[in-house]
Order: sequence, then structure tokens, then C-alpha cells
Amino acid sequence: MLYAQFYRAFSSVNRLSRLGLFAGLLLGSLSTSPLAQAALDAEYVPKVQALIDAAKAGDRQAIAKQIAYPLKRDYPLPDVQSSQQMLERFVQVFDSKLLSEIANSTAESNWDTMGWRGIMLNHGSVWLDFDGKISGINYQSPEEAKLRDALIAQQKSTLHESVREFISPELAWETARFTIRVDAIDNNQYRYAAWAKGKSLSEQPDLVLKKGKLVFDGSGGNHSFQFKSGPFLYVCDVIVLSAEESPVGRLYVYKNDQLLVQEPVIKAE
Repeated sequence: MLYAQFYRAFSSVNRLSRLGLFAGLLLGSLSTSPLAQAALDAEYVPKVQALIDAAKAGDRQAIAKQIAYPLKRDYPLPDVQSSQQMLERFVQVFDSKLLSEIANSTAESNWDTMGWRGIMLNHGSVWLDFDGKISGINYQSPEEAKLRDALIAQQKSTLHESVREFISPELAWETARFTIRVDAIDNNQYRYAAWAKGKSLSEQPDLVLKKGKLVFDGSGGNHSFQFKSGPFLYVCDVIVLSAEESPVGRLYVYKNDQLLVQEPVIKAE
């Protein structure tokens, strides 16, 4: 029941990042169970309190130093790569609503350890790792949402008219031979578009597949977008948790379960 509920929410909401939404929805739902969360261990209280105090003081420098970079933002928003970038984009990420939520929280009442996943504020708006660093922010300010809408509009203007309409972009990859996009075109459907390497995205795609589905791999955030065309299966495997040298994803193409193509992502927007 919980997995089905999460799947519907994950499939129909694209405003948050994939990893953030996975954590926020799944673990937020689990947090109602006493088995899923635990009171904050005493050793982590000072680390949480440092963030609360910085939020109360509006200390941007202190907050920026308490982040594990890169900080993921909802595609196509660029990730925040450093403290300097965080300070430049601080008001976009930490608006008054989010700062208030942190500042008005207490380590004892609002923050919980969630197994190996880290320390969660309320239902997952902010996550800390066990070093006390912010590892995820699953909140999007109105200013960020406005900027994201503008970036999506810019993307659409560069695409061939046949693939210009979509609800939300999911990924844009380059492999050795292909340029690939996956976009959400409906609440529960995804579209795959591919161009031969070197072609402009303003040209008609070489291949367009619809009615794709989202498939989860475990509880760590890894997932894939899968598209069928006759005997062929196209899989865009998104790698969230992996070894440090792993690519962000891989393209697989099968024909009747026989692997024809396996290409790592060499560039991702």
C-alpha cells in the first residue's frame, strides 16, 4: 500500500527533485511509524542546533558552510556547487518560509534520525548527514519555481516542434552515440526522444517513444525510465547511489531480452 501510494505521488509530481521527492514522500510517510524514526541521538543535537541557531540569526555564511556540496536542485535548475554559489543563490533556496521552519524547530521535537539515510526535519524539508552537513533540501521557494519555469520555457524553444510540449523535463543525457531526453508528458506517462550524436535538438528526433514508465530500484533513490517498442526495450537507468566513479546513468537497449546497447552517460544537464 505504501509503495503504491508513493508511486502515484512520485509519478504525478515533478516539482521536486527525484531524489528529494523519493526521500520526502517515502520517508515522510514512514515517519508516522515508531519503527521508522528514532529520537535524535545526543551526539547529533549540537550539529542540529548549530543549523537552528544560524537560521535564527540569519547567518548565511554559517549555513553555507554547513552544506555538503554539490546541493541538488530540481532539474533544470543547476545544482549548487560551492559555498560561494550558495551565497549568491541563498535567497532562492533559503527563503523566509524555509528559514522560519528551521529557526522555529527544536532538535528534540522536529528532527529525527532515519536509519542510514540521515537526520530529517519534520517530513523531509531538510536532511542532514551524520556529520551535521545539509545533504538535501526538498523545498522549492516561489523564486526558484519561477526560475525553473523560465528554464523549461527556454528548453522548449530550442527543441523540434514535435517534442516541444511536455509537463516537466526529467533528464537530458549524452552518450557516446546519442543525445537523449526524457520528459513527463502526462501525470503517469513519459516520452523518450533520441538524436544521433552531433545532431541539433532543433532537428526532428531519430526516435520518439511514448507511454514510458518509471521503475524503482530499491530504497536508495536509483530508478529508471523504461520504454517498449515491439520487441525492443529502451532503459534509461538513473544512478543516484553508487561508487564515486560511477556515471550518473546508463542507456540500455534490449531486443527480446538480448542486450544490444549499453552506453554510460558522458554528459548530463
